[in-house]
Amino acid sequence: MSDPTTGPVAAPAAEPELREYLTAMLRWHFSEETGSRFWADHRAALPFDPVADIHTFDDLRRFPSRVNELREARVEDLVPRGLADEPPPYVVESGGTTGRPKRAVLSLSRIEQLVDLYCAYVPEAAGHTMLSLFPTGPHLAGNWQRRWARRLRVPYLQVDIDPRWVKSGIGADVRRRYVEHVLAQALDVLRTQHVGHLLVTPPLLRALARSEELADRVRATVRVVTWGGARMTREEVYEYARLVFPDAVFVATYASSITGTRALLRRTTSYDDHPVFDPAGPELFVRVVDPGTRAPVPYGARGQVLMHTVTRDMFLPNNLERDLAVRTAGTGGEEWRGDSVADVVPMAEFEGSRIVEGIY
Repeated sequence: MSDPTTGPVAAPAAEPELREYLTAMLRWHFSEETGSRFWADHRAALPFDPVADIHTFDDLRRFPSRVNELREARVEDLVPRGLADEPPPYVVESGGTTGRPKRAVLSLSRIEQLVDLYCAYVPEAAGHTMLSLFPTGPHLAGNWQRRWARRLRVPYLQVDIDPRWVKSGIGADVRRRYVEHVLAQALDVLRTQHVGHLLVTPPLLRALARSEELADRVRATVRVVTWGGARMTREEVYEYARLVFPDAVFVATYASSITGTRALLRRTTSYDDHPVFDPAGPELFVRVVDPGTRAPVPYGARGQVLMHTVTRDMFLPNNLERDLAVRTAGTGGEEWRGDSVADVVPMAEFEGSRIVEGIY
């Protein structure tokens, strides 16, 4: 990859530190004083003691996956009682790719941690006006990006995007016309403003690259491209980063759309290799597993992505994601740190619903 970093964003924690973090978070979420009603009131229903019997991140597979309950849960029940004296949390929603949207809560401090992470991950973003082709509204993406721009003291420009409308009437013609609508807004910005940092989803990047005028204007000023929200193949990454926009640094993320946790594109990976994403920090633990047994597949094999989210705001263990990936060793190489993922692709169906990526 051009302009690779020399290592991970932060030094990885030692195994005892990870276990201490996990134990502290379990105590937080399952205490009557600090936990949410969603989890603290559920403690008695578990066939094990979540604090005494859970010792490693892999033990989190013992928990039921409650992620689908986020479609129905009251947001007040999701807020940990320990956050009562802090500013009210943000309520964020998923994009509704696999049915009705799910809701989660994120504290202001958690969003600021996310901004900290990106400032360290993409130092090249400093000084560049941002243009975001990501949704805002109840979606996390555009909202935390705005805070990133504020931290960097750069202008933040954005187009108006409603990804659910595209999915609700998805079809080739609907999708094409909506993409044209979004790119017309982007072109208006690029014609009048000096944009140095483009934040974009892969479907919109593909369409943008096919437009001669849009591609020329991006080449003229954009020096950082941040992509995420849908898959991009190895061939596409090489095409856009080396051939279409060779003067821009390409960075990316892969993660849950509602938890504020992230896996970051490994910047020491060559552009012509499979994109590899490394979970950032103990807040996100990933295994690539056999969907039937939830046991890890061999390194280099393809399996389904299993995520455990463990933050002060949210505890969402044992969730099979809608994606398949190649299991890859993490940056530290030790299995207890969890897996990294390569060549992520969406499944055709997930939990009985057809997966529709749309534009996000």
